[in-house]
Amino acid sequence: MPEAAWLLVEAITAKAPPKPEFGSPCNGCGFCCAAEPCGVARQFVPGAIEGSPCPAMEFEAGRFWCGMVRRPGHYLGLPAWGDEEM
Repeated sequence: MPEAAWLLVEAITAKAPPKPEFGSPCNGCGFCCAAEPCGVARQFVPGAIEGSPCPAMEFEAGRFWCGMVRRPGHYLGLPAWGDEEM
C-alpha cells in the first residue's frame, strides 16, 4: 500500500482504539476497514473500491462498526423497512 494510503488509514482511525494483536477479536479500531473494504462491501456497497476505505464504516461510541451489519438496507439503497427485513 502506498505511503499516502497508510497516512489516510492512520488519519481515519486516529480516534478509535489501537489495533489489537493479530488473532485477537475485533475491537472496533477500524484499521482493516480503512485499509480496504471486505468482499461483502465490494460486492454490494456502491463506491467500495479495493484499496480505499470502506464507505460502510460507521463511527459511534469511540469505535468503528460495520454498516453492512448494523444498517444493510441503508447501504443497499432499500426503503426504510430494508434493515428490518435484512
